[in-house]
Amino acid sequence: MFDGDDLSSVDFGAMTDEGLIEALRAAHGRAAVAQAAEVFAVRELYRRHRAETAEPGPGGVRAGEFAASEAAVALQVDEGTAGALIDIGLALEDSLPRTRAAFAAGRIDLAKVRVIVDSTRAVTREVLDALEPRLLEAAGRNNPVRLRQAARRWAARLDPGGTQRRRELRQDERDVRLRAVQDSMAVFDGLLPAPGAQTVAMRLREMSTQVCASDPRSMPQRRADALVALADGSGRLKCQCGRSERCPKFGAPIEQPRRPLIQIGIAADTLLGIQEAPAFLAGYGPIDAALARILAEHARFQVIPERSNADDEATAVDETMPRRPSPRLEREVRAMDGMCRFPGCIMPAAESELDHNHPFDHQRLDRSGRTIVATLCTRHHRLKTLADNKRLPWRIWRADTDRLQWTVPTGDIHTTIREGARYLFPRTDTDAPAAPYTGHHRSEPPETPAIPIHPADRPTAEDIAYPLDGYIVVHGQLRRIRPEDEIPDDHPQPARFPAP
Repeated sequence: MFDGDDLSSVDFGAMTDEGLIEALRAAHGRAAVAQAAEVFAVRELYRRHRAETAEPGPGGVRAGEFAASEAAVALQVDEGTAGALIDIGLALEDSLPRTRAAFAAGRIDLAKVRVIVDSTRAVTREVLDALEPRLLEAAGRNNPVRLRQAARRWAARLDPGGTQRRRELRQDERDVRLRAVQDSMAVFDGLLPAPGAQTVAMRLREMSTQVCASDPRSMPQRRADALVALADGSGRLKCQCGRSERCPKFGAPIEQPRRPLIQIGIAADTLLGIQEAPAFLAGYGPIDAALARILAEHARFQVIPERSNADDEATAVDETMPRRPSPRLEREVRAMDGMCRFPGCIMPAAESELDHNHPFDHQRLDRSGRTIVATLCTRHHRLKTLADNKRLPWRIWRADTDRLQWTVPTGDIHTTIREGARYLFPRTDTDAPAAPYTGHHRSEPPETPAIPIHPADRPTAEDIAYPLDGYIVVHGQLRRIRPEDEIPDDHPQPARFPAP
């Protein structure tokens, strides 16, 4: 461990693995305290500017107008970043005292603070009071991406009408942009409604697996080339293995265009309009019930039954699996898991692999019939397989039908749950805050506060906390750590849920 402020004398090389992990946590907490001080200082600067520089009328100085400019010059950052820090500081001071205290103590960092601020900005006071404590609890055991998903799910449950109105307003900001960067390259990005964005993502991933296993391109390169192939009309990603007629994909017919598969998990009573619980869009997260019902108008349906713990165990026993589970069990596992079961990973279950909870015994198939399966992306399936074979000092086990526990090499235990089940069967979301009584009838929701529309180039939480967007990783191994960039073994096709 280290206690002082001078890190130049710390011998990290002499630390044990446990000591290094503790040092990481301590350093991260101190960095969060420093971030909090930065936010509070720039907020106070803005407050003073508002009090001292207001000169109403033509030609006057608007209240607080150049506080962000002064802070940006002092910090050598752009004014958008300084403005975002001020905005977060104001939200903490005005509405989120518990979050402010946790931030000041270093228990949460700026990225998680940004998630909480974004998720509570346009909700009523009653919803905010119910939501903030649960978000702080969740922040202690989730990374910012998973925290944002939980926050959106809970906000949609507590304020379904407001969630729908904010989504409808935000859709007016949709756009696609092209920006030139160095070395004859360009950045192509945009802001799209979630179902449309997921449709594009699924199409690009599907096209990326149409080449043979000897194609030398990485998955990110394939996705980029597939996007161009969509635009130039070819509609197919050409294999670059260099084997011409000997390529197993040579001469393969181009399939007729069809709608890519996107998957939505929704509770039956929400689909029927009886309740307004959020639905789950695979690859994205929670969407409001009204949008889910619109998408369902042209959907194919697969019923996922709710099972008791005893039913789950019986299913595991009944499903004697030579290697893969039955199609029925596979559909249910993917739907209930929702995404990869590794802590913090959000790779969709439909794009992940099915893993046996206990190592599959190829010599004793009779021992493999009682195993339970879970979904893991290609990267984390490899991690678990190596751990099962004692090649890595991790331990993964199933605590119960809902919880999968991961023990890391230093002994810490992290628990993941079946995210998809929280949407299919909302009552299983036991961590969700209780809906506050607002005095309004369900059919007459309270007025939603005004929703601030932010510029498209406003820095994200990750940009503010870790300004590494666009950083080019040189070390080869570090360029392969994102689950979505793993090339699946043998290019398995995405899971399809045929009608029963």
